[in-house]
Amino acid sequence: MSYRVILLHLDTYPDIVPTEAIDQAVALCAALGGSVTATGFQVRIPLTSNFIADRLLRLGDVARAEEARSQDNLREVFARFEAQAAAASLVHQTLPLDADYYDRPEHLARAARSHDLCVVPYTGEIPAQTALAEALVFGSGRPVVIFRAGPGEQPPRALRRVLIAWDGGRAGARAVADAMPALTQADEVRVLTVLDDKPSTTAGQAGDLLRHLEAHGVVAQAEEFTRADRTIAEVLEQAAWERGFDLLVMGAFGHARLREFVLGGATQSLMTTPPIPILLSH
Repeated sequence: MSYRVILLHLDTYPDIVPTEAIDQAVALCAALGGSVTATGFQVRIPLTSNFIADRLLRLGDVARAEEARSQDNLREVFARFEAQAAAASLVHQTLPLDADYYDRPEHLARAARSHDLCVVPYTGEIPAQTALAEALVFGSGRPVVIFRAGPGEQPPRALRRVLIAWDGGRAGARAVADAMPALTQADEVRVLTVLDDKPSTTAGQAGDLLRHLEAHGVVAQAEEFTRADRTIAEVLEQAAWERGFDLLVMGAFGHARLREFVLGGATQSLMTTPPIPILLSH
């Protein structure tokens, strides 16, 4: 079982995604399985200045030059993606999106709704990347995999060891269901519960999830931790990174309000600096 249709978002403007990040994203998509559609934006920059200001500052010329740069970047990114996907024997295609710069999150979420999964490489702590990922998680109705990419990064080429962050809540249940294609292919699955995170989290509550996973052919083990003086994000990060897991599965907590996202602490921290690839569902 695999994800049959994957949407891969690649940044084209204002900064172009590094070639290393494209290569790493293709490799991760190959590990997830299925066909891959790469998408990026041809950015439109509308002008709201008056005629005199435009004549004096030539803002129209600047805007048109930036739009042309985004189109050139898109062609360059797609060419690299197509070469890497073909080398990896992936069924693939490209999907250019045309949108005003500030409307990109909405357009990307709409495109993701007709795919099984969306992959977003992070190439640094860039607010625009986080905003796009948030729009996907909370607006697409689809799971999203985020991961750190670029020079010096080494995302896994196979998802052999998977860690599930489990608190018994709705978002976590949705994440487990969305991650089932990856879980059924993993060699090892661990369910981690942080007992002193929420009043509703109790010892032994992962037992029901273990039985559910077993019914789907997934043999998992449960572990229970306490936060002590750490945040929940620090607990998950330490468990995921130090013990060599390839994928972290977790529910995303938050909601959109006037196009600004209000996030839970762990969601905010891990979406900004994912220690390993994270599958997020809401």
